[in-house]
Amino acid sequence: MFNTKPKQLSFIDLFSHLKASALYKPESLLGLFNKFIDLSHYIPSSFYNAYYKYFGKHRYFSLESMLCCFLVQKLLKLNTLTQLRAVLLNSFELRSFCNLHGNVPSISTLSRFRKIFASEIHKLFQNISIHAHNISIQQCPQDSSILIFDTTGIVPKVRENNPKFIHLLLKNTSKANPELPSEKVYSLVYSSLPKTANANSNIRLMFVNGHFCWALKFAVITNALGIPLALVPLFNYDSPSSDPQEAKAISDSKGLIPSLETLFSYIPKNFSTFIADSALDSHNIYSTLKNTFNFSKIVIPLNTRASKNTTPTSDPNIVISEDGIPICKKFNKPFKPEGKCQGKNRSLRLKWTCPMSQYKDGKRICSCPQPCTTSKSGRMFYTYPDNFRSFPGINRNSQEFFDLYKKRVAVEQTIYHLKSYMGSDTISTYDHISIFSDFLLSAITFSLLFILAHNIKLYCSKLTIKKLNKLKKLIA
Repeated sequence: MFNTKPKQLSFIDLFSHLKASALYKPESLLGLFNKFIDLSHYIPSSFYNAYYKYFGKHRYFSLESMLCCFLVQKLLKLNTLTQLRAVLLNSFELRSFCNLHGNVPSISTLSRFRKIFASEIHKLFQNISIHAHNISIQQCPQDSSILIFDTTGIVPKVRENNPKFIHLLLKNTSKANPELPSEKVYSLVYSSLPKTANANSNIRLMFVNGHFCWALKFAVITNALGIPLALVPLFNYDSPSSDPQEAKAISDSKGLIPSLETLFSYIPKNFSTFIADSALDSHNIYSTLKNTFNFSKIVIPLNTRASKNTTPTSDPNIVISEDGIPICKKFNKPFKPEGKCQGKNRSLRLKWTCPMSQYKDGKRICSCPQPCTTSKSGRMFYTYPDNFRSFPGINRNSQEFFDLYKKRVAVEQTIYHLKSYMGSDTISTYDHISIFSDFLLSAITFSLLFILAHNIKLYCSKLTIKKLNKLKKLIA
C-alpha cells in the first residue's frame, strides 16, 4: 500500500517556503508575524530612549508602529515612501497590522526616522542577528560555523549614473581627438571621470556589480545559511589603481578587517571556516584570519595576480626546506638570499637567487649548465614568512575545498534578495545615511523571516505542507 502520511517540513524547507511567500505573496505573512513575532523583544532600550526623547511624551506613533511600516514596505517591495503611505492609507488591514489608528505617518516623518535613528536601527539589526545566529547554531551547527564575506554596491540615482553622462563625455572626447582609436578614447574618458558624485562625496566611482558606476559600497557577512550577520559601509575604502579588478581587490582587502572587527564586537568568534572570493587572496589576509580571528580553514581561490613565483609547487625543480629555504633539486644546493622586497599593494616577500649565480662587474651572471630560465641573471624565487596561503587548513585540490566554496553562493543570494526583492537598490535618496538605514531594514526583515520560520516550527512541531498552505492564507 502507498504511504499517505502527510509530509513533514524540515526547518530549511519551511524557511524556503516563507522566503517564497515573501517574494510572491507577502501579504499572507502578516498574520504569521502577528502571531509568532514580538518585535519589542528585539528592540534595544537605547532605541526606545532615543525615539521617545526625540518625539516627546505625546508621540502620535509608537516605535513598533514605525518599524512595522518599514516591514510592510520591504515585504511588499514598495520602492518609495510615497507608495508606502498610499498603500497604508488605502488598506485597513495593513494599518491594523502596524497598529495605526486613524492616521498614517507622513512622508517626511518616515524619511526623518531613517536618518535620525540610523545608529539605533543598526543596533536593532545587531540584536536580531545575534538571535538569528543562535537559532542557526541550534538548527544547522555545521553551516552556522561557516562565515562568508562579500561586497556589493548600492547605486543611487545621481547625475553621474545616467548613461547620457558617459555618452556625452565619450562623444566630446572622440570629437576632440579624432586620431585616437576607440579603446584609447575609453581609457582617456575613464581617467578623467570624477571620483565622487556631485550630490554626495560618499558616492564614489568604483568597479562594482560587474560595471563602473558611482555607488555606496557595503560589506556583507553571512553564514552558510545566508543569514546576514553584519552590514558594514565601506564608503572610504577606495583604490587609486587604474586596473578595475585590482582596484576592487585592494578595496575589498582594506574593508575585510574592519568588517570582521565590527561583527565580532557583538557575536562571539565561534566560526571555524572563512569563505571569500579571490579578491582577498593575500598572504597578509591569510595570516590575520588565522592568528587574529582563529579560523582553522580559509577557502579563498588563488588569484593569478599573486600566484607567480610565490608557491613551492610553481616549479618542479625547487623544493622548500623545513627552515623555509628554497633548494635546487638538480644540484641539491640552497638558493642565495637577496633580502626582503615589498612592492606597492603587495605582501612582504623574501627574495632568493640561483645557487649557481654570482655577481660580476656589478651584474648577476648565472653559470648553471642546466639553466631553468633564459634570463642571464639566473632563476629567482620568492617565499613568504607565513606560507598559510599554500596550505590554508585544507587541501586546495580536495573535493571538500570545492564543496565549501560552492556555499559562497549563499551570500550572493542574500545580497540579491536584499537589493532586488526588498527594494534597497531602488531608493531615490542621495543621502548615504538613509540608504544605509534602508539596507539595514531590508536585512532586518530578512532575518525576521528566518526567526519566524523557527518560531512556527517550534510551536507547530508536526507542521505539514498542507497546514503551511493554510497558515499562509492568514491575513491580519
